[in-house]
Parts: sequence; structure tokens; C-alpha cells
Amino acid sequence: MGAWLSLWLAAHFDLRVQLAILGICLLTGLALSADFITRRLPRITRWAGVKGFQFLWSAVGLPDRRPLNRSFKKMVQPIVRRPSDAAETLSPTEAAQPPAFATLKGPHTIPIIHHQVAAPSETLGKTAAVPGPTDHERFADYKLPPLKLLEDAKPLDLGNQDQVLRERAALLEKTFTDFGLSVRVVGINTGPVVTQFELALETGLRLHKVTALADDVALNLRASSVRMVAPIPGKNTVGVEIPNEQRAVVRLKEVILASATKIAKSKIPLFLGKDSEGRPLVHDLAEMPHLLIAGATGTGKSVCMNAIILSMLMTRRPDELKMIMIDPKVVELSQFQAIPHLMHPVISDMKKAEAVLAWAVDKMEERYDLLARARVRNIAAYNDLKHDDILRRMKVVNDEERAAVPDRMPYIVIFLDEMADLIMMMRKEVEGHIIRLTQKSRAAGIHLVLATQRPSVDVITGLIKSNLPSRICFKVSSKIDSRVVLDEMGADKLLGKGDLLFLQPGAAGLIRCQGAYASDEEIHKVVDCLECEPSYAPELMQLNTASREGLMERLRDRDDLYEAAVEVVVREQRGSVSLLQRALGIGYGRAARLIDFMAEDGIVGGYNGSNAREVAYTPETWAAFRGSGGAEKHAG
Repeated sequence: MGAWLSLWLAAHFDLRVQLAILGICLLTGLALSADFITRRLPRITRWAGVKGFQFLWSAVGLPDRRPLNRSFKKMVQPIVRRPSDAAETLSPTEAAQPPAFATLKGPHTIPIIHHQVAAPSETLGKTAAVPGPTDHERFADYKLPPLKLLEDAKPLDLGNQDQVLRERAALLEKTFTDFGLSVRVVGINTGPVVTQFELALETGLRLHKVTALADDVALNLRASSVRMVAPIPGKNTVGVEIPNEQRAVVRLKEVILASATKIAKSKIPLFLGKDSEGRPLVHDLAEMPHLLIAGATGTGKSVCMNAIILSMLMTRRPDELKMIMIDPKVVELSQFQAIPHLMHPVISDMKKAEAVLAWAVDKMEERYDLLARARVRNIAAYNDLKHDDILRRMKVVNDEERAAVPDRMPYIVIFLDEMADLIMMMRKEVEGHIIRLTQKSRAAGIHLVLATQRPSVDVITGLIKSNLPSRICFKVSSKIDSRVVLDEMGADKLLGKGDLLFLQPGAAGLIRCQGAYASDEEIHKVVDCLECEPSYAPELMQLNTASREGLMERLRDRDDLYEAAVEVVVREQRGSVSLLQRALGIGYGRAARLIDFMAEDGIVGGYNGSNAREVAYTPETWAAFRGSGGAEKHAG
């Protein structure tokens, strides 16, 4: 054939054209065989190397060549991987991914990861709950409640659970096969309430074809509901969550024990429960920085709220954390009436609740003023400074000003159990306060935990939701309610009784979790263990709600303490906010407004930097002015 080809080329082309044609044919052949060469070259090289070393070994007359042969094989073995060796040489990231569907033909072993219950350990609990140092003498001897007050988790008798799970996996594969879809179960993760089956899809199979069969899968597996996660975040598989035959109760103590390392790193740790893979779900409220809890009646909202409050009581002291509780239902939070962390008795009056939220806004502004004067960005940086450093940064030299500067500022958490009732009665005022707090109170250390059983757009407005990136949703009645709370569907497929979806800021998707449970008996034990009586804030106790008809009206009206404040300023001859705070026992915001009112009435001069404002009246001239009726003119 080659001879005939050479004769034909010589007869029709000159030498240069012949060489060009042969070169093109050679390059084409190399290109077509490149894949074969690259796959076979390492094996050929290894074979040639082994034979070459064997020849040299025998040529020099050495008696045994097998040791070198084995050593060389070990050296060149990583060059070519056999399918059976793939798992041994994969990187940790590659090993975490399930194999491609093409490699799953025939029988296969499904890895099963079981939910584990933390073993009781009182020593671990005590170590995890040790707080940082405090300068407040009143709580110098304060002791956190011991973990022995909480009940231990009871392990379930699983029996032949592995066999049951493998049978369910086979039935799940058969269900999809009956609908013409080729899938394979490649992993099983058992949680306290649901089990997640990981499905690997054949190449070219679209996700929506799998997720559309959720109801059919629930029917074939005789499950009350099935939720699909398509895809599982960080993996190339689809998750099918099926309820367990036996539901485990996730105890609060169990979650605390499993999260000892996270407690010290968190400012306000929240022990929410365990996810669908049995891992503890613990987050820092200071980083959230606010939380919305929604769900239908009886799904676990109040239990979740109780677990969050107990999380704080078990890990933080009253001088580190303060609480304000608003309970329109009267009975939900009444059991925490005697805890020392409260700044005010549990509030059930709607007008009082609005006044407290308005006070929180003023407190936020007061704290921002302190942070700006101390030249720090947030409350954590402020609390890290020593008192002398704070005074030096603020350039405070007066003893009265020095006394008005706190050495530490505690975090403040405001619990609102049913925000729908409050918003329906005083929508304009309450919604304005909530929006202002959620927008900028994070750095000031003021955080909101809001709960509602009416997840509708007239309660959870778009502006409120945009400032509440962290949300917990229990079972709801419709897909629309789920979308209102979480911006996606799924909460309508939950099981109730603590089964929840958690939307975490920055997370790839929703986290399914079984909420931590604490019984009423456990709550009473913890509350009774707290030795200190509540120390209510005087400025909150003195709030007057009689003439409060809204934020703007409240700012325009003269305060009830206006005349007393004028008497103090005129007597001391200093228009100072800190002076009024100390003399009248009020907050920064209220004292600042009183000074502004006096400036409008001409009693004090304009803003004078860090110095007190000048007073236009002496005690004698002010007394004469009052006698002539001018004081009533100013007050009016």
C-alpha cells in the first residue's frame, strides 16, 4: 500500500508537495491518537522503567531483584490510579462529593450517618458557662445556674434502624424509576426528626423533574410530608427529607453540652436546636443582629422563645445582659417575672409597650453619642476599654460628667411575643420604632426578638423584613405564608412540634432544625435558682404614657419634668444633659430633649461643645419671672 502511494505521489506532484502531504498526514494521525497516547504513555513509561531497572539489576550480577522491584512499584504507583484506589488518593474536598451516576451501576453500599445524643457532663457545662470579668459590685458573687437543673436527653431504642433505612432507600429509588427517572441513593443522614436521603442524578436529568414528584414520593413511602432540597448546598446531590418513625426530643441541655466551644466566642449565644444531620445549631444574637420568629398556633414559637431566654440566663450575668419583655398575651412570659436581668416588669399594656420601644430608640441614640465620644465603633470595643481610658478619650475632667459616663454597657434584648396585636393597635408608632431599632441598634448593643403567629404582609411588612435578615419559621398553613417569612416555600411541609426552618444571613440555603425543648419545670428551676431580685431601671419605671399619641406629638409636647428640670438648671447655673440625668434619674434622650426645650424658650444658650450651656436666668430672676406668669408661657 505504501509503495503504490509513493508511486502515485511521484507521478502527480513534485518533491516539495509530496513532503507537505506526508507531513499533513503525520500531524493528522498524531492529533487523532493524542488521547490514546496520553492515556497509555504513563503505563508504557512505567513498564519501560521497570524492565530497564530489572535488566540493569541483573546485568551487574545482584542475586535478588524483588526488593527494588517492589520499591519502584511503590514509587510509580501514584502515576496511574485504578478505580479501586480512587478513594485512597482523593483530596478531602473530592472525597466529600458523591461519585458520578455513571459509576453507580450495580449493588452499592450506602453510608449512614446517625444522629448522636451528647452524654451528660456537668463539668463541661460549668466550664462552658463561665462569663468574663465584671466591674459591678452588685453581681460580684453572682453564680450562673448549673446545668443539672436541666433534664438530660433520652436516647431512642433504634433497633434495626439501618435495615429499615436501606429498605426505604430502595423504595425511594424504585419510586423514581417507576416515573422514568434514574437516580441512586448515595448517602443517608439521620436527624432527630427527619432523615435526609442524598440522591445522585443521571447526567442530563433536570432538577424540576425530581422535585415535582415530592407528593408522589410521600404517597409511596407512606410519609406525612416530604421536603426536597435541590440541590444540597455545597454538594452535587438532591436531598429528600422524610420523617422518622420515632421522633427524638432535643433537650436544651443536650445542645448546650454539644456547643461548649462556641459559648465563649459568642456575645449572646442562642441554642436553637439540632439540624437535620444531628449537629447543634448555635448562633450569636449579636451577629444576627435581630430575630423574627413566625409560625401557626401550636407549632413551637413560645417553646422556642423560652429556649432562647434560658440560653441567655444559663450563660450571661445580669450586668452583661439586660432584658425587656413585652407580652400582649399576659401569660406567655409571666414565668420570667422575677429574673434579675429584667429592666422592667413584663409589659402587657399596649401603650406602655409603645413607650418602652420609644425609650429604646432614645437609649440607642444615647449610646451612639457615648460611642462617638469614646471613638469606638461598637459596644464590644467600648466594653474592652478601661474606665480611665474612656474618660481620657472623652476628655472628661468634671466629677459630675465623670459620674455620668458608664464603665460598661450591658447588651439589651427586647422580646416581643406577639407583634401583630401591637402593630394593629399602634401601627404608625410601633412600626417606626421597630424599623429604627432594626436599622441601627446593632452597634449600640440593642437587639430585638420578635414573634408572631400571623405571618401576613400587613404584619411583616417589606421594610420590617428587610431589616430582619435572621428568621425562624415553624409550620405554616400555606405556601404564601412561607414565602412571606422566608422568601421561599417549604415551611408548609414542616411537621410541627418544634420542626423549623432557619434563614441565616449569608447561608447558601435554609437550615432545617428541630428546636430545643425546655419544660415548664426546667424553667421554674432555673428562675428559682437565680438569687438576685430584679433591679428595674428608674427611667423605664417613670415613663408616662397618658399623653403619648405618637412620636412627633411626644417630641412637641413639653415633658412633665420640664419645670423641675428648669429649676435644677437655674439653681446649678449649668445647662448640662448629664446634670439632668443624675438629678432627675432619667435617660440621656429625655434629658437632651429637656435641654433643647430650654434652648427654644431662651432659658439656656446654644450648643457649646463638651462644655455646659450658659443659663440666661439667675435663681432670683427666674423666681420673679415665675411670679409674673412667664413660666406658664414657657411651659405652654
